[in-house]
Amino acid sequence: MKKLAHTFLFSAMLMAVMASCDGKQNQDNDKQDSIMNTELKPFDVQKDFADNGFTYFTKNLIICVGDSTESNAMTIGWGGIGNYLGHERAAVTVYVAPARYTYEFMERHPRFTVMEFDNPEIWQYMGRNSGRDGDKAAALGLHVAYTEHGTPYYEEAKTVIECETMTAWHQTENDFRSNTPKEWYDGFEAGIHTVYIGEVIGAWKK
Repeated sequence: MKKLAHTFLFSAMLMAVMASCDGKQNQDNDKQDSIMNTELKPFDVQKDFADNGFTYFTKNLIICVGDSTESNAMTIGWGGIGNYLGHERAAVTVYVAPARYTYEFMERHPRFTVMEFDNPEIWQYMGRNSGRDGDKAAALGLHVAYTEHGTPYYEEAKTVIECETMTAWHQTENDFRSNTPKEWYDGFEAGIHTVYIGEVIGAWKK
């Protein structure tokens, strides 16, 4: 009887373990399905960009620049999306002040990404902290991925626009034509922003 009881007990334990494994497998499958359902998919910015270009950069977007060996990101509040050098070149314009850590990366690397996120904590943290003091992506639990060109972006983004810099304009006070920029930059310690115009070479959204 004891031997029979032990056999039943072993069978029950084995069935419980198998049920637990099946449950975990189902959870993993559900998680994978969720990831697949929310993955970034390519889109044509010239045909399918539905946002208002005049207000798009008021969404506290994130710019990321670098490659597989180094990268940095920051919140960016200025910019524009449109065209440059003809209608066949969809373009994004961004502004980076020389005192920002990201500026060094913009000067070293030929491509950058502009990203939109649903979570406001991301742009708030990216705007308050400098990459000189630590890995901001790691602190936020973001997962770095790379385009086919090796440009970094974060998997958690809802929209990613990849750009290749075509031109950079290092503004000086001599370039100002009205009092608006003169007054704005008065006392601004980060320096006068450099204007970067990038050709859109890829775009994805969830």
